[in-house]
Amino acid sequence: MAPQIPIPEKQWAQVADKVGGPVQYRQIAVPKPGADEVLVNIKYSGVCHTDLHAMKGDWPLDVKMPLVGGHEGAGVVVARGQLVTDVEIGDHVGIKWINGSCLSCDFCESANEPLCQKAILSGYTVDGTFQQYCIGKAAHVTPIPKNVPLDQIAPILCAGVTVYKALKESKAAPGQAVAIVGAGGGLGSLAQQYAKAMGLQIIAVDAGNEKRELCMKMGAKIRGRSQAATSSRCQSRRSNPRRSHHDFYGNV
Repeated sequence: MAPQIPIPEKQWAQVADKVGGPVQYRQIAVPKPGADEVLVNIKYSGVCHTDLHAMKGDWPLDVKMPLVGGHEGAGVVVARGQLVTDVEIGDHVGIKWINGSCLSCDFCESANEPLCQKAILSGYTVDGTFQQYCIGKAAHVTPIPKNVPLDQIAPILCAGVTVYKALKESKAAPGQAVAIVGAGGGLGSLAQQYAKAMGLQIIAVDAGNEKRELCMKMGAKIRGRSQAATSSRCQSRRSNPRRSHHDFYGNV
């Protein structure tokens, strides 16, 4: 029999009642998981610029209102639906942007769930992780080892997933080079860490001495300081061309 964890009827959450806000910190009801869902006690949640776009209604896809934003939540499973068998009470899990999908279309079956026409989006089409207790589809929550600090995991559930997917799709092999544009930013610095762990050579492209120093510390082989410098350095690598190019500038 699964252990029972006390669950309150009310919780605190950040709620936008209408498109454009404002966002209010107030009490709302704790949701109950459906048959294929789990209820997660959120311990930490990252904040993404997408959360602002959702609240402001910047995108053509209709956004749920009232809305609890957030899609970078790490926490502990406290309840599960009757059909859930592979997630246990007490498990540490993450809730990501893709809260759920159909699991049976061509996109889902080829590991492209974000393109699923029935995808459910955390903090956009369903309430997200800016609350103490959040619902997630059991098939889509990410297992987290219990010896890994949850505060370090939260941003990985968006930025980390984004850059890892890009590097994986590039099919770059150990020893090959990848160019990372915006290498000194949030996404870019994570991309450098993943690339290094995958045995890839890093061509870091960014501006400013502070970011250059960060890229050097992370082991980048080439650092772009200006358009001219970057062009010159890339020309010098033509004998060992890059396998892929990854742009992590958010405003390009």
